[in-house]
Amino acid sequence: MSYHPSIALIGECMIELRETHRGGLTRSYGGDVLNTSIYLSRLMGEDAKVRFTTLLGEDPFSAEMAVAWEREGIDCDTVGRVTERNVGLYFIRTDKTGERSFHYWRGQSAAREIMDSDWTSLRAQAMGSDWIYLSGITLAILDDTGRKRLLSELAIARECGAHIAFDGNFRSALWTNPLAATTWHEQTWNLCSLALTGVEDEAAVFGDTTPEASLDRLRDHGIAEIVIKRGQQSILMHADDKNQSIKVMPVGNVVDTTAAGDAFNAGYLAARLKDHSSADSARIGAALAAEVIQHTGAVIPNVHMPTLF
Repeated sequence: MSYHPSIALIGECMIELRETHRGGLTRSYGGDVLNTSIYLSRLMGEDAKVRFTTLLGEDPFSAEMAVAWEREGIDCDTVGRVTERNVGLYFIRTDKTGERSFHYWRGQSAAREIMDSDWTSLRAQAMGSDWIYLSGITLAILDDTGRKRLLSELAIARECGAHIAFDGNFRSALWTNPLAATTWHEQTWNLCSLALTGVEDEAAVFGDTTPEASLDRLRDHGIAEIVIKRGQQSILMHADDKNQSIKVMPVGNVVDTTAAGDAFNAGYLAARLKDHSSADSARIGAALAAEVIQHTGAVIPNVHMPTLF
C-alpha cells in the first residue's frame, strides 16, 4: 500500500470582491492559505490528504465555501462553525500592469477565533498531520494569546514528527505594532523545516537589504530548506546544504498577480511530496505561478491548470 501524506493548512478564507474594467463587481472567495490549499489539492489528487483548517460562520457564504472546498477535494474535517459570526471580506483593484491593491473588512471573521479553547480538539486533528502549513497572515489575524497557543502546539507537533512550512506573507495593515510582527515571525521561523517566503516580505518585517541577507538570517534559525521568491527574478534557495539560484521564465502576459506566491508554494510542496528535488520543485512552483498570473482572480478555473507531473 502506498503512503499518502496528510497536510493541514491553517488560515482564513474571505469573500473576494473584484472591480471589473467597467466599474462592476465580481464575487468569489480567497485567502492566501486557502489558495495554496486548493492548488495543492488539485496537484496531489488522491495522493495526499489536504486539510484546510479554519473557522466559518453560519452565514450562506460560509456554507457556499465549504461546499466548494469539498468539490476541490479538500478535506474539511478541521473546519469549524461559529454561531453569530461570518466570514471576512476583501476588495481587489488591479492596475494596468497586473499589480493589485487590497482593502479588507475582516473584524468579525470567525477564523480569528481558531486558537480559542473551544476548538482544541479540532486543532489536535490538524496538528496530527504529517505537514502543517501556515503564513504570516495566519499569525496576523490572531491576538497574542492565540499566537502563543499556536506556536506551543506547533512545537509539540514538530516533536511528534510533523514538518512545519511557513510563508512569511506580511500585510502591514494587520499589525498595529511592526515590532510585534518581527517577534512573532522570528519565533515561527524557529520551528520551521521549510521556509517559503518572499523577498519583499522579509525586507518589510526584518529590514533585510538583500535577498542573500534574508537567506543567511533564515539559515541562522536552523531551517534546512529555504526558498525565497523574487517575482520574475531568479529564486534564491538553500537546500541539501548548499545555496542555489533557480531561473524563472519571464511571463509577457501578466493579467493579475494575485495568489502568485500561494500557487508557487502549492507547486513546490506538491513536487516535494512527490519526491522531486528542491530545484525541480522550485521550477514546478514557478510554472504554476506563471499560469496563475495570466488569469484574473486568486484561483484559476481548473481547466487552465497546467500539466506539471
